[in-house]
Amino acid sequence: MKRKRRSIASSLRFWVKYYLKNNPSIFWITVACILLDSVFQMLALYFPKVTLALIEEKAAPQRLALVLAGYTLLYLAARGISQGVEAHNGWTLNWERQRVVFQTFLKSLRVDYAYTESEEGRNDFRKAVEVQNRGDGSASSRFAYIVRSLASTVITFVLYSTVLGSLNVWMVLLLLALAGIGYLMDLRENRFQNSLRDQEAVTEKHYLYMKSAMGNAAAAKDIRIFNMGPWLRKRLDGVVASREKLEWRKAVWVWKNGFWGRTLNLIRDLGAYAYLIYMAASGDMTVSDFVLYFGAITGFSGFVREVASSLASLQQASEDTEWVRSYLERPEEDVTSGDRHISELAQPVSIEFRDVGFSYQAGGNRTEVFSHLNLQIKAGEKLALVGANGAGKTTLVKLLCGFYEPEEGAILLNGINAREFPKAERYAFFSVVFQEMFFPPTRMDESITLREKEDIDQERLREALEKAGMWDVLQEKGITMDQYMGNLKNKGVELSGGQNQRLLLARALYQNGAVLVLDEPTAALDPIAESQVYDAYQEYSHDRTSIFISHRLASTGFSDRIVMLEKGKIVEMGTHQELMEKNGAYAQMYQVQSSYYQESGVSTDTERD
Repeated sequence: MKRKRRSIASSLRFWVKYYLKNNPSIFWITVACILLDSVFQMLALYFPKVTLALIEEKAAPQRLALVLAGYTLLYLAARGISQGVEAHNGWTLNWERQRVVFQTFLKSLRVDYAYTESEEGRNDFRKAVEVQNRGDGSASSRFAYIVRSLASTVITFVLYSTVLGSLNVWMVLLLLALAGIGYLMDLRENRFQNSLRDQEAVTEKHYLYMKSAMGNAAAAKDIRIFNMGPWLRKRLDGVVASREKLEWRKAVWVWKNGFWGRTLNLIRDLGAYAYLIYMAASGDMTVSDFVLYFGAITGFSGFVREVASSLASLQQASEDTEWVRSYLERPEEDVTSGDRHISELAQPVSIEFRDVGFSYQAGGNRTEVFSHLNLQIKAGEKLALVGANGAGKTTLVKLLCGFYEPEEGAILLNGINAREFPKAERYAFFSVVFQEMFFPPTRMDESITLREKEDIDQERLREALEKAGMWDVLQEKGITMDQYMGNLKNKGVELSGGQNQRLLLARALYQNGAVLVLDEPTAALDPIAESQVYDAYQEYSHDRTSIFISHRLASTGFSDRIVMLEKGKIVEMGTHQELMEKNGAYAQMYQVQSSYYQESGVSTDTERD
């Protein structure tokens, strides 16, 4: 995603609107903190001046004590209120930081699927989450903290300037000029830091991958068997060395820039202090005024540098904000528009791919998958779609379900262009079992149905589990629907691959879509488990248009027709018997695989027939 380069003011408006909408207290607390900080700074400045002035006047002890007590109480009250409000604001900002991350995740479910699945989409999502997962340094929190600090600093700076302006206007102008030079140096450092961000992202990605891989329990067996320890350590040392080299380069550059900045500050402060000493020594300034101006110059120098530093940091925070903002403001997928409704379709449904063309776009490169693809699936037909990996089988499923749209041609449901139906209705129209098993670590009933507990029909779920042959299994294991899937909680449920596949069948049964689509559902199973799973699917697919996709041929025995894809083209089509007699690519693949099934003790499809 090519991000816009918007101004700091634009980013400020974005976060102000966000906080006013989602948590207005943050905005008003920040305003209160700005005012309290300014009051605190002015009290700290005038406290020594007032004390010495009273001593110079030889004020009565009672008056001196009363004034000092009043100042102290006022100082402590301002400080205490400021710290309390700041602590509350910190907690609230952290909560909002996590809310933004959650909103980013929810946004990823509403944007166009093709973008979500693309490398660009994955990188944009990862970056938008990463800039929010930095604690107080996250984009949302950092922007709030910097704006607060900058605003209070500017107000105090103006107040201090009035104090110094009463002494010498030229001194204020000189201090401002030197501070401007300091700001340019900070800006230069910020640009240098930005120039390293891409390199830092690469080294950080490599480091996190190595860290994750070396702590992955699933890889522990391979690491031991193949004695990968020394090799992994060498790779990790290389990654760490690259990371340290980059950090060292950055540290050296920052130190050099900081050295000249500190030298500039020293010259500025020494000149100002020399002027004050000269004025006091010549009798043109009282001791109490000397202390006041001395404190004002010290604070002024710090404030000017703080303003310069905050502006540079604000620019960086604005750039981080752009990652979040660009993602959250991305157009969402339209799932409700459509001139027709799925309920109009008679079942079982027929499907037609008519002159369909589709290609993937990545990094400016175009990879064609289908060109003028034509395929008709009769109502109630069981179609096996086979072919080697990369033939285009899964892409065909994504086009059918509506995740992608054809660039050319059309997909027809009962002769009606699928584009005329709302996306949400198309999604619900299919019972799809994908190759990747997805069981969120929630309650069993929620994890199976992918619905909230309150929306689940428990009787319907039990019926689906019984048909899938899993209800008795769960009962024997003492597993109840209120237990959690996975090992996230104690007594979490972990099942075998074949049992998980049957749970996916139960999910499809519960969904009760008009079209059954199985996309490589048994790729990770042994032949026996694969045969059992397909037997269950075969029973469910009765009187239902069904598409079975695999590069293994266990699904072809009970299919009405077989379509073989190769590089996005239909190279063979017919029944199992017709294709075997043809002795083409399908027959060759089948003969190779059938020897494996026979050696494993599983009947081949022809033996079933």
